[in-house]
Amino acid sequence: MSRPPSARGTGLAELTRPAPYGAVGTFWHLVRINLLIIGRNRQILVFNVLVPLLMILIFGGLFQSHATEVAISAPDPAYAVLRQALPSSSFTVERVTPPGARRAVSDGTVSFAMVVPASSARPVRVTVVENAANVTDNGARTAVAQAAVARLNQVLLGTEPQAVPVVAMVSGGLQSVTIASSDYIQFLTPGVLAYAVFTAGVLGAGLRTVSDRERGTLRRVRATPLPIGVFLATQILAQLVLVLVQAVVLLGVARGLYGVGIGPHPEGLALITVVGALCFLAFGFLIAGVARGEQAALTIGNLFSLPQLFVAGIFFPLSQSPAWLQGIARVMPLRYFSDGLRGLMAEGKPLGGVWVDIVVLAGVGAAALVVAVRTFRFDPVGAGA
Repeated sequence: MSRPPSARGTGLAELTRPAPYGAVGTFWHLVRINLLIIGRNRQILVFNVLVPLLMILIFGGLFQSHATEVAISAPDPAYAVLRQALPSSSFTVERVTPPGARRAVSDGTVSFAMVVPASSARPVRVTVVENAANVTDNGARTAVAQAAVARLNQVLLGTEPQAVPVVAMVSGGLQSVTIASSDYIQFLTPGVLAYAVFTAGVLGAGLRTVSDRERGTLRRVRATPLPIGVFLATQILAQLVLVLVQAVVLLGVARGLYGVGIGPHPEGLALITVVGALCFLAFGFLIAGVARGEQAALTIGNLFSLPQLFVAGIFFPLSQSPAWLQGIARVMPLRYFSDGLRGLMAEGKPLGGVWVDIVVLAGVGAAALVVAVRTFRFDPVGAGA
């Protein structure tokens, strides 16, 4: 991984200058200074905003070459709901019979199919038919189908519950455009957002804190009447503003270019983003506490980050991974963050559907914060009292 931005030359000494305000005014004055520092550092903006944005643009350009073809077999009311849930900008829908749906998937005519029985029995078992040969894309296609079924659920719950998606595999040849389909960007966007928030907290904020300590900024803050808790709180709030900017830019571009939605529950998306940002900020402070210098912090940060970026399901579905790899991913907090974002955005889950991910992030973040408080140092290694 490339070295994240350094805090050198950003004028952090301004934070120790007294401000002619009351307590509340001083707090917001320091938040403003932190935001100016972040905005002044081009490396921070490139590393935390431009790199994730380029991921969206590059992967979107590669994998969004045409609309995904979908076959649907369903009674008129259900067909209308599912058709509306799959926007025409990204999906070409063909209405077929149940045998025709399986046949179309098997011979590669469509990417996947959805079959809704004509029976009035509840719950409605919506069969999502996928080609077993297309292991790369099936996780993303399942997520798209689940989001469409979630929309069908919203309609059915007004009368009788409920629709349940069931995945069925059929054998067939690998499609020639197996990856070049629009559903992958629906899967990727939440993962890239998780990546951006993760690196901003663990690497960006962590290295910035170490740099502050090595240059004596934290020592000078402790020597002033300003409570260190207020100083850290202003840094955290400024970092959350950066996360908000990241999210708005990434989701805005993904929506404008590729039709990626934020899901039906934006309040849940906002909540899990804030919880995830605080969790990874705690890990950034923890790394700053145990590292003896900037180089050590960079090494520890990369050792913590790199395995998660490649194993936590950011770029490919974990369901297609070996069982041992899925077991490793279960202990990685980034996996729960990306799963929660993907559940809300791609699968249309309500907030209650991702509560486990939020609780895990909050719990792991709280534990990291406790350790960070115990290990945090204001003075550089070897400095006198």
